[in-house]
Parts: sequence; C-alpha cells; structure tokens
Amino acid sequence: MRKFNYIFFAILIMALVSCKKENNNGSQPVSHDAKGVFILNEGTFTFANSSLSFYDKEADTVGNNLFFKANGSPIGDVGQSLALYDGSLFIVVNNSKYIYKVDAKTLKFQAKLEGFTSPRNIYVLENGLAYVSDLMKNGLWLVDLNTMEHKQFIETGNSTEAMVRVGDELFVSNWSNYYVPNSSDNSVQVIDIKTNTLVETITVPQEPNAMVVDKNNHIWVLCSGGYNPGEQNPALVRIDAAKRQIIKRFDFNAGADYPDGLAIDGAGENLYYLNGGYSSLDVYKMSINDTQTPDNPFIAADERVFYNVAVDPENGDVYVTNAKNYVQNGDVERFSKDGELLSKFTVGIVPCYMLFN
Repeated sequence: MRKFNYIFFAILIMALVSCKKENNNGSQPVSHDAKGVFILNEGTFTFANSSLSFYDKEADTVGNNLFFKANGSPIGDVGQSLALYDGSLFIVVNNSKYIYKVDAKTLKFQAKLEGFTSPRNIYVLENGLAYVSDLMKNGLWLVDLNTMEHKQFIETGNSTEAMVRVGDELFVSNWSNYYVPNSSDNSVQVIDIKTNTLVETITVPQEPNAMVVDKNNHIWVLCSGGYNPGEQNPALVRIDAAKRQIIKRFDFNAGADYPDGLAIDGAGENLYYLNGGYSSLDVYKMSINDTQTPDNPFIAADERVFYNVAVDPENGDVYVTNAKNYVQNGDVERFSKDGELLSKFTVGIVPCYMLFN
C-alpha cells in the first residue's frame, strides 16, 4: 500500500464509488494447492473490501473472492501481505490491525491474531516464529504462528517495513516516519535472530521501500527518495550483509523518478523493479552485475497503472499487477523472462502482494 494513495485517491474514490458496478470477473474454479500464485488485493482504504485471488498457472485459471467464498465474510480493510507456513496461509490486514490464519488448501478460517498497531509485512522462521513489521510503531513484533500469540516487541526506535534474512540476522527497512515523528526513514536495521536484539543501523537513501537478497548474499534496497518529489535522490543500493555496509549505489532522477516494488528471480541474478512518475511506473530489468541502471523499460506501462512486480522462482515468469483506477477490479499480467506476454487475468481491487506456492 503506497502511502500517497491514502490522500491522492480519496477524492477519486468518492466520485466513482456510487456508480461502481459489481464484477465477478468470470473467474473459474481452481485448486488452491495447485502450482500458482496467491494474489492479495488491497481493496479501497476504509472500505474493508480487500480480497484474495489464486491463479493456477498450469490450468491458466483464476479464482477470486476466495476468502469470502470459504468463510462468508470479507478479509477486512487493506490486505497487506501473505505468508505460508505448515499448511496454513497467513493474511496480514493493515488497517484492520490483525492477521488471519486459514487452511492453505480450503482457505477456511483457523485463527485470528489482533493487538497490532499497523501491521505490514511478515517474515516466518523455520520454527513458526515470525516477525511482523509495523508502520505506526517503533519496532518489530515477534509472534508465534503455531499458537497465534504475541511473544515479544523488539524496540528499534523506528517504524518497520520490508524484511530479508541473511544467516542469523534479519535486515529491516525503516521506510516511513510519517506517523512516527523524530524517527528515521533512511535506514536499514539489523536484528540478531538468536537474541532478538538490534545490533546495527545502516544509513541508506530516503524511504527504503523494498529489499531482496541475491545469490552472493548481498542485499538490494530500493529507496523512493521521499514522498515529496525532489526531496532527495531516489536510489538502489547494494549492501554487503557480512560487512553491514553499502558497497554500490545507483541513483535515479530526483523529482522525475519514483522507484517502487523490487523483486529478484529464483537464481538471485536478475532484479525487477518499477520506476517512473507517481502514477505511471514501467517495469525495469537489471542484472546484479550491471554497472548502471537500464535506460529503457523491460515492460512499458503505456496506459496501465502498474502497482507491483513478482517473479516465479521456478521458471522466471514475471507477474505485474495493474491497479487501473484503484476503484474497479485490477489485472495481473504474466510475462516470460524475455518480456513476452503469456497471459492476463482479472482479480480484485488494487492487486498488490503475490505469493507463489
């Protein structure tokens, strides 16, 4: 969920919601344990119309509104992220402030964990303990997904966003200080997983919004440069996890670029990210060995409103979500690693997070 959407699209939503017609997408029955991808559709902020879709890549079919069909109730307000663990799917719902646990095959409700301030992303460890980042609180939640209980709150002094792991350390981006004054929005913090303590803070460009780890255990951090155009230079940086320091920086154009969304292929060799103006982002592809960012997009948005990008770790297919006008149902487009359009399907409102199974 991009922070600027809260304000920018509020007027648009009020103008269009009264004439919005229902669309069932013509979705087909799918098996949720087939090879494919879960798509979490954010929905409209404060409308509690988030939804869950699943695309069966072998059958080329999509199922929509799956949580509602399984449980007879909506997911809630702003679906944020997903995780799989031990046969269950976990759905982080940001503005509703809870996490749902459902059976990964049937999507039937199993449990609900509340008590968060503004949960964002989730990172699951092998034993079922998980870290949950929070946009409006200075730290990181540690929860037990087996018992669906809070275990600890790790103080970081900053709000938390994206998370990646290298060895026994969790790297956490501090994306925003919008809701938490006097905190950082230009750092990545390092948590010792064995002790659950903060051990290092690495300064990066402003608003690090996404992170991935490459085959060399280097961490790539995409930084938007700030909500206000021209505030600071947006950049992509590479961090040596062992040394906990930046070893390469790629600058974008301040005031013109707004990089957002970062993915890496299963081999850990090629990066994919969105970049362009606030409302028109193209998809770019870049090797981890490149010495400069690409000049030309891998996939041009044209009239589409690209919102997020993900890569199938098995075959390298690139999935890109199209939020359209943020009110009607969006699309997901699947491309080959060479940029050829393979398929396109309609999902829910503001499709964002994608999780492969």
